[in-house]
Amino acid sequence: MFNSIKKIEQGSSIDHVINHYPKLKRSFLFLVVQEYYRNYENHNRILLNYIHNKTSKNILTLLKISLTLLFFSNKPAFAIVNDSVKEGKFLKKEKLVNAVLRNILRDKYKIKYDKFIYPDFKKILDKIFSSNSIRDYVYSTLFTKPENYQISLIDKEDALYGKRVFRLEKKIIKGCFVQDVGNFEVINTVHKFFKNKNLIDVCAAPGGKSILLNSLGFNVYAIDKSQKQINKFKENINRLNLKINIQQIDFLKKRFTSRYDSILLDAPCSALGTFRRNPDVTVKIDKPDMRKQQKTQIQMIEKSLKILNKNGFIVYIVCSFHPFETIEVIDKIMQKHKNIRLHNINSNKMIKRQNGYFINPLSFKEIGGSDIFFVSVIEKIR
Repeated sequence: MFNSIKKIEQGSSIDHVINHYPKLKRSFLFLVVQEYYRNYENHNRILLNYIHNKTSKNILTLLKISLTLLFFSNKPAFAIVNDSVKEGKFLKKEKLVNAVLRNILRDKYKIKYDKFIYPDFKKILDKIFSSNSIRDYVYSTLFTKPENYQISLIDKEDALYGKRVFRLEKKIIKGCFVQDVGNFEVINTVHKFFKNKNLIDVCAAPGGKSILLNSLGFNVYAIDKSQKQINKFKENINRLNLKINIQQIDFLKKRFTSRYDSILLDAPCSALGTFRRNPDVTVKIDKPDMRKQQKTQIQMIEKSLKILNKNGFIVYIVCSFHPFETIEVIDKIMQKHKNIRLHNINSNKMIKRQNGYFINPLSFKEIGGSDIFFVSVIEKIR
């Protein structure tokens, strides 16, 4: 567990780390790691009562893992303490680890978990959402297991939302694919801007947006540079018996000879908007890394503009609400390029902020909430 947390803190995703373990261990590890990050700030505050502020980061990590196991697993307390002390020996702090955990066990029934949010994450979220009701709801969703959704290829009267959205229970319904309801809302709303049904989907894999667009009558040319993600895409379209042109292409390196009227750019980002299912992103808010992502996002929009026909549309999407990846990106594009304009989006499930729209997760509260996406619609006017 300690090594898994270290790898995640170095940049790996929870899924990537957990999938390296045998299948029998994955479910347990996944749940424990999620609770570790959901309660990251809770554990910081609890440990203040038992350690001093000069305690090393490695010991803090070890103690937070122990707290997670003590309060969110059925593993016996003595086994958790013994394993933690053994790990503490490698860090030459086994006595400290043993003493802290024994004290925590004595106080176990007095320790109360609250809904404290990692300060940097909370600061950014508060900057985007000014409504107290939205904030309070979003804070609470970090501490609850998110609802999973599946989208039907065709309209159905018994759908949960939008004639297409169903809850994902034990298995995927025939003719459905996995996609968050917020993701569905974005594509279902903005696809009307694309006047030409021949569309290029940049960074398309694992394919949810391409599949939805295909079901809405678009002829999608899907590209992505990750073969691993493309393999997942192909598994989906084979299961659904669809024909979508998907190719492994690095968009920024590719020399395009064709021009397009319709471009969907689902740019790489921090995935901050998926914090309910990936709570590790809440503590990975790193400005230098964000700046690197922003550079790539701007380059991708500029490359899209070069291959876009006059009066063509780019829909820029990221599953993030960080200003560096959303508002600032579009600001910089608008300042540099005078041959474009932005369009308003007609959806009561989104909130406008300056030059784009954010999914309002409170809109989907009654069906279990949603991830938070940002979208901006750009037209090339000359």
